[in-house]
Amino acid sequence: MKIAVSSPDNLADFLRAKGIELDMRCGGTGRCGGCRVKLISGEWRCGETPAFPPEVVPACRTRLVGGRGVVEIPERDNSYAENISDMDIFGLPATPDTVVAVDVGTTTLAAIKIRDGAIIASSGAFNPQLRYGDNVLSRIAHVAAPGGLTELQSAILDSLRKLLDELDPTGVDRIAVSGNTVMCCLLHGVDPAMIGVYPFAPPQREFPPRRDLLPPFELLTLPCISGYLGGDITSGLYASRLRPGEMLVDLGTNCEIVFNTGNGFVGTSAAAGPAFEGVGLRCGMRAAPGAIEHYADDGCRVVGNIAARGICGSAYVDYLAVERAAGRLNEFGRFVSPAETYREIAPGVGIGENDVEQLLKAKAAIASGISALEGYCGVRADKLVLAGGFAAGLSPDNAVAIGMLPQQRKMLKIGNASLSGAAALASRPELYGELLRLSRLPREIPLAELPGFERRFVSALMLP
Repeated sequence: MKIAVSSPDNLADFLRAKGIELDMRCGGTGRCGGCRVKLISGEWRCGETPAFPPEVVPACRTRLVGGRGVVEIPERDNSYAENISDMDIFGLPATPDTVVAVDVGTTTLAAIKIRDGAIIASSGAFNPQLRYGDNVLSRIAHVAAPGGLTELQSAILDSLRKLLDELDPTGVDRIAVSGNTVMCCLLHGVDPAMIGVYPFAPPQREFPPRRDLLPPFELLTLPCISGYLGGDITSGLYASRLRPGEMLVDLGTNCEIVFNTGNGFVGTSAAAGPAFEGVGLRCGMRAAPGAIEHYADDGCRVVGNIAARGICGSAYVDYLAVERAAGRLNEFGRFVSPAETYREIAPGVGIGENDVEQLLKAKAAIASGISALEGYCGVRADKLVLAGGFAAGLSPDNAVAIGMLPQQRKMLKIGNASLSGAAALASRPELYGELLRLSRLPREIPLAELPGFERRFVSALMLP
């Protein structure tokens, strides 16, 4: 699709005003490459550097500097969760009602339509709030801008309406959403600024049912636990039924951890960042058709069995484990061959040392969060219950090999636990009381207050 441009405004902003929503996963910093367009004609500047047709540039960093211009927008598939199955959702309640459940993540949205205890349609998208930043703190900061809260709320509501249209809302009785505390506050138009400053107390943990946000549907929201343990973790507690000695680890942009020590529930949240969701990496992408989902010495496995277009989180974990075991990566994540800084693993798709650096930071946050919480509790978890879409495709053995997950533990994957909780509440609203009880069990300890966290994080930056 070719678009004529006559405005000197930021190109991404110009296209958005024309109704063209680009993939802005990195918040408009130019890191993710999701908003790349091809220059066809005109005089342009990308950042402080002149850009000339037919160059491909990030729209978020580009503007027209003279006359008129034309750009070409490549066809993109911005959906995220096209093929969620009953197997991905824990214990779908059988109900004659037609309902919709939505997992509102910091980076992605996933939605399912349910009838008679079965998924009859699914859809998803990147969270459009990404254009305001790829983490909750940047979203909180944007609220302080004039009209910021309204912009963030409108972005998520617009996306939810589009998901409903894709699912076909005919016959839907109600909708339930599950998400972290900041996402829930923004959805309801509540200023989450208190979560960004000590003691990180949320302005609200419970959100009453509403019919004014997505009329005519009733909107239900999972209760949150604390500032950084949201309704998505309440959902995880419902889906996992954590027993003493078990630890819930929800792997996403934020890695939330809740440990049933046998003497109570203790939780924390580690900012892993969106690297394992493909953001900020040269060839990073979601687990969609064309994504390399697993990597081994003898080749790659691609979603949809088609030509590779990029790499998703599970394959990045495989890559670190395989290349380190083969001696091609050193303990610092650098290529052993001094001539290499980038390595192609499929035609046009590869991994650079800068990518590895971001991945090591993400895996270190997860590893140090788990070990610091265990150290604080003075007891080791016997079993890790892994939740989240990234966890679903993860090789636990490779995650252990790179030091992301601890050794010698039992492990269980429970799929998208956040979506499971939303599905349960949408199907059976009377479950709200039980979900509220679960939300009051954990005591959150801010990660910075866990003894030795910084030391553990620095150590975890290395590959074993």
